[in-house]
Order: sequence, then structure tokens, then C-alpha cells
Amino acid sequence: MELIKIYQGNLVDARELHTFLESRQDFSTWMRNRIKRFKFKEGEDYTSFHKIVERETGGSKRHDFALTLNMAKELAMVENNDKGREARRYFIEAEQTLIRLKQNKRLQSFLKLEASKDKLLKNIENKGGDEQDFIQIDFEARKVFFNGKPLEDEELHIALIKARDFATEMTNLNFENFESLDEVGEDHKRNHQDVRDLLQENTGKLPESLKPEKNIKKLDE
Repeated sequence: MELIKIYQGNLVDARELHTFLESRQDFSTWMRNRIKRFKFKEGEDYTSFHKIVERETGGSKRHDFALTLNMAKELAMVENNDKGREARRYFIEAEQTLIRLKQNKRLQSFLKLEASKDKLLKNIENKGGDEQDFIQIDFEARKVFFNGKPLEDEELHIALIKARDFATEMTNLNFENFESLDEVGEDHKRNHQDVRDLLQENTGKLPESLKPEKNIKKLDE
């Protein structure tokens, strides 16, 4: 359960934390006192920025802070109340989850594949195509890879994720040679056939013979 939103995997909005902790001090005083008392360093423990807040009378500028998980954990601890202890336990669990995900090689391979797919999408858009063209081109290649109905990338064995990434990167490398989206589609299918053949040649296995794994997006549950 998400008690306090964690942004970009390791940042906490100071105002959201202040609200959760139910501090009786106004936010600016609370933040200023804690930075001074515990000698938190800007750029290391937190980042300050201004946000435009819309009001009935117009927009106004507000001073806000993005905290590291470590700083958020310390601020929760020094509140010395039930809310503070609850927030601290929550941040500790979030840190542990983040460490597990960073150590997960299958997740890292999946993120690399996602980056290759994003690059392919941009290449297709530069050729005058759109997201639907990308989805169709990639789906047809995945069908070749699986010789039929493909699994979702989130459920693939790490070897298949890496194979998909390799095939997609080859398509990206060849992109300057294409004059039409049809050529992109044919090359993408050919690259997936090549990695399918390579997998069979070196392991004796085909993509469809490897069972689905747990959805990579649910590994932190």
C-alpha cells in the first residue's frame, strides 16, 4: 500500500511527508528548522525548487523540496510519534524493494528492451509513422519469434528478453537503409527470425517452449 508517493524510485515530496506526519508546525518553519538542526545538505539530501500554484486570484510561486529516501526516513524518525514510525517503516521497506529491483538482472534486461523499443518507436515516427504503426510492426515480429501467438514481454524468460532486445537493436541499426515502413516491418521480422534460429541452434530450444515467468512489473509485490 502506498502511504506516501515515492517519485522516480527514490524521491519524496516534502509537503506530502509533512501532511502525512500531521505536524502542527507550518511547512516552511518545519522544513527550515530540520535542515538547520540536522545539517541536511542541498544537492545531497534534498533539492529545492519553486512550483507555480494556481489560485482563484491567479498563480503564485511556492517553495518546495524533493527529499531523498534517507532524509525522509530521518525526518519521519525525529517526529517520534506513531505517524513518524509508520512512515519510517514504509521508507525502509521501499529502500529494500529498490535494492532488490536493482539487483534483478531480468528487470534490468527488460528495461533495456523497453529503451530499444522506445528508440524504434521514435525512428518510426521520424519516418512519418505513429504509435499504431510501431505496435503493428513489433507485433508481427513477435509472432515470427514465437511462430504464432506471442507472449507479452513482461512475462518472458531473461534469454527471450535479451533476444528480443538484440533483434530490435538490429532493426534500429539498419533504419537509415529503409525507405518505407514496409521495409522496417520486413527487417524487424527477419531479425526476430534470426534470433529465433540462433536460440534453437545454440540451446535446442524455441521461444514457445520456455514457460512464462512472473510479470516483471509485479516483482515488487
